[in-house]
Order: sequence, then C-alpha cells, then structure tokens
Amino acid sequence: MPIYQCLVCDSKGKKSKEIKEATNERELALLFREEGKHLISSKIIEEVDLFKTKKHFSKKVILEFTDIMDNLLHAGLTLQSALELCKSISNNTKTSVLSKTLLNGLNRGMSFYEVLKIYTSSFSPLYRSLIRLGEEANSVGAVFSRMSLYLRAEKKIRGKLGIILFYPLLILCIAIIGCFGIIFYIMPRMAEIYSAFNNNINNTFENVYSSLWVSLGIIIILSITALFIFIFYRMSKSFALFIDSNLLSLPLIGSFIKSLQTLDFSFAMEMLTGTGIPVDKALKESADVVTNRAFKDAILDVHEKFMNAEKLSSSFLDNKAFPEYIGTWMAVGEKTGAVELVFSQIRTFFQADVEHGSERLMGMLEPVITLFVGIIVLIFIILFVLPIFSVYGIII
Repeated sequence: MPIYQCLVCDSKGKKSKEIKEATNERELALLFREEGKHLISSKIIEEVDLFKTKKHFSKKVILEFTDIMDNLLHAGLTLQSALELCKSISNNTKTSVLSKTLLNGLNRGMSFYEVLKIYTSSFSPLYRSLIRLGEEANSVGAVFSRMSLYLRAEKKIRGKLGIILFYPLLILCIAIIGCFGIIFYIMPRMAEIYSAFNNNINNTFENVYSSLWVSLGIIIILSITALFIFIFYRMSKSFALFIDSNLLSLPLIGSFIKSLQTLDFSFAMEMLTGTGIPVDKALKESADVVTNRAFKDAILDVHEKFMNAEKLSSSFLDNKAFPEYIGTWMAVGEKTGAVELVFSQIRTFFQADVEHGSERLMGMLEPVITLFVGIIVLIFIILFVLPIFSVYGIII
C-alpha cells in the first residue's frame, strides 16, 4: 500500500504534516475527513524516506511515553498492543502522535529500533542502542523499565542545572541588552550633542567604536573556531578520539564522565547477560551504547583480551579508562563464578555515584558560572560604559 506524506489542515485552520497509508488519494482524503481534517496536498514516498521526515519531541514527551510503555509492557501486553493503547490513553497529543507513528512502522514489518530512527533527534543513542539490544535479547520491557529510571534521573539533573544557570544568564542577558542600548542609542546621540562643544570629540567616539569592532571581531573568530572544532569532531574519528581521551583525564569532570559511561555500559551488560547472552558477545554489543570514543575503544580492547583468554578483572584494571571499582568487582565475580551477576552491582553503585557526583558538580558549577558571567559583565563595562565617562571627562 502506498505511503503518503500529507499536508493537512484541522478545523481551527492549523496546518500540519502527517504520514498515512492509503490505496489512493481519494481514500486518503476520506481518512482525513473522518478525523475532522482537510487534505491540502500529498505525495507518495518510499519507506526509506520515512527516516527523512523527522519531528522532534521534547524530553518531557519521551519520558511520558517511556513511563506509559513501561507499565503496559509489565502488564503483559505485546509491544504493538502497548503502543496501540498508549496512543489512545495518553492525554498528551504529542505522545499519541509518537505512539501512532511507531506503531505504523512496526505494522509495516520494521524492527522497533529501525522505527526509532525516524526520531533520532528525540531518542538518544543510548535509548536506541538499548532498544536494539533488548530486541536481540527479547527483553524490550526491561529496557523501558531501566530507561524510565534513567530519564527521571536525567530530568532531576537538568532541573538543578536550570536553577543554577537562571540568574547568571539573566544578568548576562540584561548586560548585553544594556550594552546594545549604549552602542546603538545612547552613543550616537551623545556624539551629536558633544560635537557642538568640542570638535575633536568625534575622534574619541571613532576610537571607542574601533575598539568595539575589534572586540566583536574577536568574538566572531572564536565562535567560528568553536564551530569548526565541533564539525571536525563529528567528521574525524582520530580527532574525536583525542578529545574524548583528554576529557576522561580531566580532574573532577573526567571522573564524572567515566561514571556516566560506566553506568551506561553496566546498564547494557546487566541486561544482556541477564538474558543469557555470553559475556564476550555482550561486551562487543555494549560498546555501541557508550558515547565517549575512548571509553568505547577501551571496552573493545577488553573484549579482545577476553577472547585471548585473559581475565576480565586484569583487563579492566590495566585500562585507565575504567574506574578501579569495575576491576575489583570483576575479580569478585571470577572468584565466585558469577561474573554476570556482578554487572548488577556495578550498575547500582554507579547509578548512586552519578547522582551524588552530579550534586557535587552542580554545587561547584554555580560559583564558577557566576564568576564567569561577572567577568563578562566587567568586560562589557570596560568596553561600553567607561568610554562614555572618558568622553564626559574630555568635555569638562
């Protein structure tokens, strides 16, 4: 059956894009009419083009969707039935639209992981990777349960960060608006008034504006440099590996990143080994879950050594990318003969460590951000406010 990308209009006149299957355009128009919508235009697209029709959903919607799916799947429903019910019971229209789109993809024979690619900007790499691993291990329900806890912890951290950033950023915005007011409103009028008293005053204003343009040029150059570094990071694996390796070695921040990556890694290992997947295969699969390339290479290095009959504990301890806690508990698992059960202990430990670490980091981040914003405001005062007083001194 053909797949149409449609532009429709509802009863309130609001336009939106939707994807729907129909045998022809006449049937398509009737389907939308039953929903109280009017079809404006449509075009047939291939199934692969579905991945190009990306719509972003907020983290709030993704969390609500994950919570609902977790409860429905734990009630014994299949994935399709859970999506169908989620579409109908959710009070949030966006959650219903998300469930409907994902259900349509499953009904076309696509895997759930492939369907999630439609919304790559909404579902994190960790989310999509764990869904893929969950499908392979036939334990998608466990993924939703764990992701629900993970997203709630992430929401808690974002809330703390928002509180910390609010007042410094508010001061910074007021300072920037004030400086623009001085540059484009006050200074031109001052130049007109003062020129009547002193003929050399225009030179002073020209010097002020010259320093402003130099400062603006420096800011633009720094912004372009940062953009090129970001692009190069995305395109060059070697450069990205260099950056990620240095991030892991940073004091305080590096240990926090290690804890985050270890939590994601142990999360995947616990789920995979818990469903009977051998440790060697689970190690290779879980490497795709982490986002830091240096940490990923470290996991693959451990996998290679494990395949060469080396102990997991010594492999983890020898690699500085991993916290020592992992190697210690691997040794415990090897002594007891229950390596698979160790990953549950590691995940629990680092989940608590990330929560405590985020609180410590936020506590240290607040004065640093306040100091940084204060320095920027001071620079603005030196560049924009002091020149006005210098002009006033010349006139007097």
